[in-house]
Amino acid sequence: MTESVTKTAEEQTAFLSGKQKLEYEKEEKGCCHSRPTRYCCLTTGILGCLLLLLGLVVLVAGQGLLERAILKTMALHPGSDRLSSWLNPPVQAHLEGYGFHVTNPEAVMQGKKPILKEVGPFVYKAVTIKDSVDKDTGKENLEYNEDGETLTYRPRKFYFFDRSQSVGDPETTFITIPNVPLLTGMAKIRDMGWGKGTAAGVVKNTGLGTPFINVSFSGLLWGYNDELPCLSHTRPDECGAPAGQVDMFADDSDDEWGDDDWKRRKRSAGRYKRETEEDKDIDLKRADFESMQKPKAEYVDCKCEWGLFRDRNVTLRKPVKIHHGMADLSKKGWVEEFDSSPILNFWQPGSTCDKLGGQDAATLSPGVKKTDAMDMFISLMCRRINLEYEKDTNHLGL
Repeated sequence: MTESVTKTAEEQTAFLSGKQKLEYEKEEKGCCHSRPTRYCCLTTGILGCLLLLLGLVVLVAGQGLLERAILKTMALHPGSDRLSSWLNPPVQAHLEGYGFHVTNPEAVMQGKKPILKEVGPFVYKAVTIKDSVDKDTGKENLEYNEDGETLTYRPRKFYFFDRSQSVGDPETTFITIPNVPLLTGMAKIRDMGWGKGTAAGVVKNTGLGTPFINVSFSGLLWGYNDELPCLSHTRPDECGAPAGQVDMFADDSDDEWGDDDWKRRKRSAGRYKRETEEDKDIDLKRADFESMQKPKAEYVDCKCEWGLFRDRNVTLRKPVKIHHGMADLSKKGWVEEFDSSPILNFWQPGSTCDKLGGQDAATLSPGVKKTDAMDMFISLMCRRINLEYEKDTNHLGL
């Protein structure tokens, strides 16, 4: 009884002195009751709601937003990564060459069936430069057109032999094949009337003159000696008369080169050619292309040199006009013109084959599925072809 009275008196004294109020306030304080912490809690709550709302939006529409953002980068914008990957593809293209060696040429000339032996492959790295620069004018062979929808480029092809993927050395691999220049010459004079016999004699007596020839695989592609392809070419003055003929008007005293000078000139020309072909550090975009490119047939060291692909290496190809996709992404890569013409001018006029179109093989529009039919333009074939999916298969581990 005495303790209870004493405690009540102490509480009254504490209440009168203000201590009870302070203790009450102390118990009522929390993390959000003061003004600064109240603002903090309010801000945190608002941010949490916004993040929750953003998460719901991403969950519902995020995939579509991401796809649209990616699609915006698919067009061939100047200076973009997509343009860079189109100009310099991450996958190395190759040209695989096979030859068919005729093992019984004498029997074939007697009307027998040819027996062929496949030789190859000989693999060449194929590098395509779409934006090469002309050395004299400084003009780039890729430009965006004023219509805002298309660009025009002129590809330039380079071929480099890949020994690691080839079966051997094409310089030392010889094959027996039909004499293409001889057969071509005979085909041209086949329908001649007057003078056909004389023309046939000239064709047979100029150059190698046999229906079958034995040449290296490299020579077949890039050049071997045969005088017939240069029959319509003017022989260089310094070469004199062809073998077996005498130039009665030649004046030896006017010759500024002695024998030693002439031999030295031939050796230096050969060294220059080899160094040009083997130089891998050359800038393929700004090289001296005029000194590198070759015609299909020409006189080299006073001998006619001809090859199937001799004029295909380094040569600037015909211009191609395609959609870059910045105006309409669905048209990206579609070919509008070839050689500055909306038609091919190769097949029968007005025919379906002569109509230009199709997809440029180096770039595709987005969204193409493997089961979709693909309309492709192949400039080497001077036509467009339709590709349709058949089945899945494995090739070289892919």
